[in-house]
Amino acid sequence: MYKIFNSNALNRNQRFLRALILGTVSAVVLGIVYGLFSSTLRIEFSIVYLAIGYANAYVICNYGRGVQKKFSILGAVLTFVSIFIGDMISRYGLGFFGAFSFWPALFMMYLRSMLATNINSLLGLLFRIGGIYIGYTYSRVV
Repeated sequence: MYKIFNSNALNRNQRFLRALILGTVSAVVLGIVYGLFSSTLRIEFSIVYLAIGYANAYVICNYGRGVQKKFSILGAVLTFVSIFIGDMISRYGLGFFGAFSFWPALFMMYLRSMLATNINSLLGLLFRIGGIYIGYTYSRVV
């Protein structure tokens, strides 16, 4: 009887590591691209958060090919990171990365603007949550 082994197949941990590395790269790139685009035009496109969540989930699902819940959690976390980087670059520019000592103050101002009591802030927050939900839902093979 012949035994056929697939020596090129990745195991579960290798697939998760691959999804982590490629997902992190895509999350940072998507955040920077959206931040630069939004800061150049000075317009917030809330619908783009759904596309960012789907793009992060697509990378994690296609390159990780995992079925565990940790792939979904990774998709949600990386979508949040991507949205956060995009918002910070949109508001404060690329100098945000170099101002490590000001990050707590910038983060508090960001939270205050997100939790404002007007309809635009609420809709923006709902689109961000929707993007994170899409990143969570579509990040694993089911």
